[in-house]
Parts: sequence; structure tokens; C-alpha cells
Amino acid sequence: MTTAIEVPFWMGDIDPTRIGFPLPVQRDAYGKRTGITYKQTAGGPLLLDAYTPVSGTRHPLVVMIHGGGWARGGRFEMGLTKWAGYLASAGLAVVSIDYRLAPATTYPDSFQDCLDAVDWAVEHADELGADAGRIGLWGDSAGAHLALLLATSQTHPQFTGPRLRSGAARLRAVVALYGPTDLLALHEAELRGKMGTRTVRTFVGVDPDRDPARWREASPIEHVHAQLPPIFLLQGTRDFLVPHSQATRFAERLAAAGAPHRLEIIDGAVHGFDRVAPDQRALALIGEVREFLRRELNS
Repeated sequence: MTTAIEVPFWMGDIDPTRIGFPLPVQRDAYGKRTGITYKQTAGGPLLLDAYTPVSGTRHPLVVMIHGGGWARGGRFEMGLTKWAGYLASAGLAVVSIDYRLAPATTYPDSFQDCLDAVDWAVEHADELGADAGRIGLWGDSAGAHLALLLATSQTHPQFTGPRLRSGAARLRAVVALYGPTDLLALHEAELRGKMGTRTVRTFVGVDPDRDPARWREASPIEHVHAQLPPIFLLQGTRDFLVPHSQATRFAERLAAAGAPHRLEIIDGAVHGFDRVAPDQRALALIGEVREFLRRELNS
């Protein structure tokens, strides 16, 4: 007797056998080291995995930030190891990081962890076989939010929150898959929704009316400016967790500022469309993400 596999509601009515990274990965093209400590916290060490191409010595570096609603997930879940290997097999050094999760911690803790991971990678670039002057950011869902916040805030001269020790000039490209960009708008959408979730409120740690400045600081859309590195946004229209208006409104703000960007809206695609029953367009976009990072980080 075969037991039916239940999938989360946000995946829609997909075939559960089609979950995971969908493309072949050339495993002999890179080496991998796992469980490297990049930071000590009161709750224990934070770890990352490093993927280093076997050819050459000074590769562009991609910092990969996982999703999970800021409260779940890890650097090795939902096909992320294969995503990282797919990038590494094309000559990109990759570090895939963990960070502190809500509700045990709130903003800016996880954001500070991402900053510290970038600083660690800069300091250890030689052993990673990486060029610390050419860094790209890759994030999905909550990880995309953190990647966008990192890029927008760190390159904005008026940002008053946490800062990279190593400076932001080395940030050259950002990939953001179905990521929150306007936390207040997403919080309001959650309150209107049938599920009654408070994912964003749990992450920020305070109600918007109690500390509106904190909500603005944590929202990438508030820090858009013309001097951003190129940003590649990908979003599905059937996303039950992050409305596609999060991507379109962010792209409109980027366009108004004259910031370099590309937006791809995938009709009918669910949250996680790159690893949840991807169609042919999603498969093509995975390849285009890799080429975008290669092009921007090698220019």
C-alpha cells in the first residue's frame, strides 16, 4: 500500500516526486567542505559550507542565503546543496550559510549574521579560492530578503543600521528569488489572509506602530538608490507566501531610481518554483541565473 505524500499548501497541487533541484550537477568540477564555523553566538556556532571550483585559483564568490520564513530551513535543505554545486561547477566559489532564526532572535540578528558571513568570506578568501573583490549574493524567499537588504543598505550612504566591516564596494550582483521587499505590506497581507500568520512580525520582533523605524530599516524597498549592483528578481504569480506585487513594486522603485535590474515574472509559478515542479521556463531561468552571476562577477 502506497502512502500519499502531503505537501505544504504553498506548493499547490504539485506532484511531490518533482520537488528538488531539477538540473544535473557536475560534481567533479568542484570540491566541498562542510560545517565550517564562521561565527560564535550565545546559542552556539554558526556554520557554512564552502564549494570551490577545481580549476583556477581566484574565483568570483557567491554568498548563498537560505529561505524558510526567517524561522526555519538551513544551508543544506530543499535542494540548496545542488543549487550551490550548480553554481560552483560553472567556476563560482560559493559559501552557503546558516543564520540565527526567529523567534529565538529577531531583527537585526539574522541580518548581522549575513554581514558577518560576508566579512568572514572576505577574510578567508584565499582558502576559499575566491576573489574577495567580486562578491555576488544569492537568496531565496527570506534569504532573498536578506540578500536584498544587504545589497541595498550596505551600498546606501545614509543607512544607519549594521554595517559590513569589509565595505560594500565588492558587492557586484544580487539574485533574489521570490523574496519579501516591503515588510509592512507583507505583514498587512498576512493579517488579511486566511491563515492568520504573523511571520513577518515574528521576524521583526515588534509591531509596526510601536517601532516604524525598525520596519523601514528592515525593508529593502526603503533603501533603493541608483548605485546598486545589478539585481535579478524572479517571482511567480501563484505564490501563496510572497505576493508577486513584492517583486513588481520593488522593480518599479528600482526603475524610478535608475538602478540596474532585471525582473522575471513566471505566470502560474508557486513559491519555490525553481525546485517545486519547475516548468521549462523555470529550468531556463535557473541557467540564466548562473550566467547572470558569471557575467556580472567576471566583468
